Amino acid sequence: MRAKILVSTWLVLLLALCATPAYAIPALPHAFYGTVTINDGSAPVDTEVSAIGTGVLTNTIQNPITTTVVGQYGSGGLYLLVQGDIPPLATITFYVDGHLATTEPATVLWHSGETSKVDLSVAIAAPTAPPEAGAPGLPLAYIETTLFGIETRFRISDEGEILRTIEVTSADGMLTITIPKGTIALDKDGDPLESLEAAIDPSPPDPPEGAHIIGLTYNFGPDGATFDPAITLTWNYDPDDVPEDVAEEDLVVALYDVDAAEWEECECTCDPATNCVTACVCHFTCFAIITPPVPAPPLVPAPAAFSLSNLSIQPAEVQPEEAVTIAVSVANTGGTRGSYTVALMINGVKEAEKSVTVAAGDSRSVSFTVSKEDIASYSVVVDGLSGSFTVVAPLPPAPPPPAPPPEVKAPINWPLIGGIIAGVIVVGLLIFFLVRRRAY
Repeated sequence: MRAKILVSTWLVLLLALCATPAYAIPALPHAFYGTVTINDGSAPVDTEVSAIGTGVLTNTIQNPITTTVVGQYGSGGLYLLVQGDIPPLATITFYVDGHLATTEPATVLWHSGETSKVDLSVAIAAPTAPPEAGAPGLPLAYIETTLFGIETRFRISDEGEILRTIEVTSADGMLTITIPKGTIALDKDGDPLESLEAAIDPSPPDPPEGAHIIGLTYNFGPDGATFDPAITLTWNYDPDDVPEDVAEEDLVVALYDVDAAEWEECECTCDPATNCVTACVCHFTCFAIITPPVPAPPLVPAPAAFSLSNLSIQPAEVQPEEAVTIAVSVANTGGTRGSYTVALMINGVKEAEKSVTVAAGDSRSVSFTVSKEDIASYSVVVDGLSGSFTVVAPLPPAPPPPAPPPEVKAPINWPLIGGIIAGVIVVGLLIFFLVRRRAY
């Protein structure tokens, strides 16, 4: 029955491995079970049992395990599985709650695919003094983990101290997370962590403009988990994934800051010789290897480019030798300052030219003054802009105004004047005599 359970467990492991890219099929593990005693008494439930040896993988599926029955480990088919790149007949060493265990039989050798009963015993001395103030409390809980699809658990103290180094590698072998023993692992509320998760992010946030994500992106949780001191991510990469214009030593591990909605570079080092980037992180979020943003090439301003407009010819009609002003606006539509020569053509013949310097985005007016003697119509062309002016015959001089007619004097009316004088004398005499008569 135990063998059937072992085969079932191993088949589940093989199926999990088959869901990832193909790699060499590992050797079957050696499964162990048996009794476990501490200080000559049966070990309690939740006692941790682990095994090490040359090439043995630790912190993997069922190594370590914890007891579910008093005084027994590997019960219920939950064997202690010893696996890895282990040479045949390698010696296996067992630990109970971190203490070196005595085994029965005394020497245990590794055999791929076998199931063996090995009884364990350990003597743990009782503490001789109470713990110092501030010392970590006794192990009271486990961290339940699902790291890269592998479910297991690890002891943690009531103050959040990891009591055994956690080291887990992704199924493709490209990423290893290491949480050293003694690390204080807390959740967002400042309580000891109860779980850890790490999984591929199938749709990661876009990298910064000009940057690239190298390989897979992983989400680590729970959100808000913190670690003191920082934990280590050891990330391998395929050099063929690195763009040709990026130096491998410039690769970095970056975390995604959800609040700022941007990637942030972690403290890390890249070793191109081993194609590995090592980063130290203090909290969990989305992580990836990214290339630094490739700086955009410097903008080269467009050369000067000119256009002419607003041809003006004033006046349009003149007399011989009278001045005509011909003006045009020159605009620089390019990106740099430049000079332009404006040519004036009259009746198909170059009359004059002028050079003007115009700043980018600016315009200037260029004018010519010409005069013509011959009476005719003249065509004007300035760089494709056309117009005309006309020289006309001078007007004849205006005739002098006619002389005013001689002044005619009216004749003197002497009879009228004599009559008036006589009338005045008569009236005067009448008044004289009237006055004199009254006097008498």
